[in-house]
Amino acid sequence: MTLLGDWTGTEELFPTAWTEAGTARGALSVEPGPGGILLDYVESRDGAEGAPLVAHGVVAGTGFWWFDTYGFTPAAPGSAEWADENLVLERRSDRGRTVMRLRADGDRLAVELDTAVPADAALAPLVRGVYTRQPAQN
Repeated sequence: MTLLGDWTGTEELFPTAWTEAGTARGALSVEPGPGGILLDYVESRDGAEGAPLVAHGVVAGTGFWWFDTYGFTPAAPGSAEWADENLVLERRSDRGRTVMRLRADGDRLAVELDTAVPADAALAPLVRGVYTRQPAQN
């Protein structure tokens, strides 16, 4: 699977009702997991003080679960599917909807994260990231 590995890069963050626009450094690790993949993610917002956002994602079959330091526990699994060489991860809650698309091309990974509040509203950009695969650690 082309997504497997450790990735680091820059992110453009779009404004929301809760955060300002800005930039960040992101690190994403994608490893094989039972029936799918495991994602570990850390985002450090440029110029921000305090702890970074830390998240763990689980993709198993067509299910998707996301846990992060914002503290919202998923009430139900999201969906995971491959579409045009993109892994598309979608989740919904009473707070809204997010759609993440990951696409690897060699040693480059593009991530697009969009959000809708409420869940049936039009999607708007939340994060755009470009990452580079890191050499394997021996």
